[in-house]
Amino acid sequence: MQLVAVGINHTSSSVSLRERFAVTTDAIPELSAQLRDRVAEAFVLSTCNRVELYAVCGHESSGADVLRDVLASYGNLPVATVRQASYAYGHESAVRHLFRVSAGLDSMVLGENEILGQVRRALGAAREAGMTGPILDRLGDAALACGKRVRTLTTLGRNAESMTAVGLRMLARVRGGLDGAHVVVLGAGETARQVVEQLACVDGARVTVVNRTPARALALATSPNVTAIPWDDLPASLATADVVIGCTASPAPLLYASTLSHARETSDRGLVCLDFGVPRDIDASVASLPGVTLIDVDRLREEVTVRDAERTREVARAEAIVGDEVERYMDWWRARGVTSTVARLHARADVIRRAEVERALARLPGLTPSERSVVGELASRVVAKLLHEPTLALKRDPEGANMAVVVERLFALADAERMAAATRRGDMQPEHDYHRETRAS
Repeated sequence: MQLVAVGINHTSSSVSLRERFAVTTDAIPELSAQLRDRVAEAFVLSTCNRVELYAVCGHESSGADVLRDVLASYGNLPVATVRQASYAYGHESAVRHLFRVSAGLDSMVLGENEILGQVRRALGAAREAGMTGPILDRLGDAALACGKRVRTLTTLGRNAESMTAVGLRMLARVRGGLDGAHVVVLGAGETARQVVEQLACVDGARVTVVNRTPARALALATSPNVTAIPWDDLPASLATADVVIGCTASPAPLLYASTLSHARETSDRGLVCLDFGVPRDIDASVASLPGVTLIDVDRLREEVTVRDAERTREVARAEAIVGDEVERYMDWWRARGVTSTVARLHARADVIRRAEVERALARLPGLTPSERSVVGELASRVVAKLLHEPTLALKRDPEGANMAVVVERLFALADAERMAAATRRGDMQPEHDYHRETRAS
């Protein structure tokens, strides 16, 4: 079995393509149904800037093809388009990628803290859908632990800006400031909450929150400068808006050029639209209107840089932590695949050891109990030393699973459990069985 990851993110494609693959909570059952009959285990990680499928497959290459097929079907696009816009990682590289994602090292905003919660929710949704098993459960727990360790042992997360902070900073630069601006916020989720909280610190800013569920919008109106209105009242607010910020999880745009143009037909004031949504909340057509500037998530990439040498050093420290955690997981993976072989190898050796010790002691009847103990300990030490390196090789070598097949055949380990069980029952004398097999060979 192989771990495989296939994804599309802000570095591999544009927002216009990424929005075709955005996976909402409601869509998880649909994707799970497509994956359930084609892979052993799977989970879907979907954020504003990425959608990734992680799966346990029989083979790396064919597994990646399966995941691309699923993405193509979900996005209603040709597989060739998905192949060109996506990336794929196999086995250890897939583990490393997920750990880097969880640590915030693969985010548009380096070190972002939000991604860790998104990974946790993605794993939870997959577990509820019955899509994960022992391999991905262990992988998910290890990824979350890696992300926490990076945030604990480095300042990467503490120095990171959220995407909302980056967006508002760019918005202020484009407008020449936000003081006194009327800001209309579409949505009332987590991103909207962050936007409203940060705008509360801006002198004279007036914020209008619009949401299809009035109670959720009202929950954000906790400051005197924040007002919640029903969705039907949006056109009136657009007429006096200086800024519109899209923060919803809508599968389709909520604001088009025609709607905006009609709402502002009597206004000559400039308007800046900031869209955090993927899929987009604000259709690209609004940028064609006179006096309207549109900032989408792809334009936000211009604001994102690694700022100083200290931050670069923190990245190096975080990468080292990721490397340690990847090796720890791969040790578990390799050991898991050969555990039964190692157990049977040691059982086989134990049968032989006991047989030879009893045979030797039978020929040395004059030994004292202490001397008999020395003979037994000698045999145990010899067996332990002989098996030490082969055991480590089976557990640690990337080819351990293939090596285990060879060991099974070389030492006839299929019979080891039968021999050990028969010996425990007293149905077979170990020395007789072992020497009979030796003579026969």
